[in-house]
Amino acid sequence: MKVLCVFALVFLAGCSSTNSQDEQKQVVTDFFTYVSECDIKNLKKITSSSVLNDMELEKMEKELSQYTEEEYGKVFVEETDKFKKAIFKDLFTDIEIKDVKEDGDKVKVTVTGKEKDYSKIDFDSNELNTTAQNYITEHYDEISKVVQKEGENAALIKVFDEIAPTLYQTMTDTYKKAPTKKLTSTVTLEKKDDKWIITGLDE
Repeated sequence: MKVLCVFALVFLAGCSSTNSQDEQKQVVTDFFTYVSECDIKNLKKITSSSVLNDMELEKMEKELSQYTEEEYGKVFVEETDKFKKAIFKDLFTDIEIKDVKEDGDKVKVTVTGKEKDYSKIDFDSNELNTTAQNYITEHYDEISKVVQKEGENAALIKVFDEIAPTLYQTMTDTYKKAPTKKLTSTVTLEKKDDKWIITGLDE
């Protein structure tokens, strides 16, 4: 009986360890899935604020989301949303979990894959303002008629809708040229309130 009990305890301990690793692997998998889907809301549930701040994911998402308000018109909003999803989808690719190790009360998960380097791409409003101003200059008479008949808001929406395809095609071409580098990263997880949270992401 004693021997059987020992074997049972060892078996249970092994199962517990496997299940624990499965849980941690799932959190890491979810992290990269949420990044690819530009799902900041769910990222905040499994990632510490310091990690998100260091990666500037929320900042990048907010800079693009400011152009999805109704004042910019339907076409411009759709093009902005399409572009935002595309750059987040391509940020990390071919992600594989290679190793899971316990480090005291933390867990280190090694992942490999590919990563786009957007560090030199600026998502500020300069290009938008320049493109809009150029369009207004080239179509001044046409825009003036819209202002007189429908008001300034209608004229602005017309401008944004007209420039959206060209503007975002240019930005898409730019981001596609961003270099892709090999990624080998160590993801650190800690348990907080009975949930595994990503508290570190080191390359």
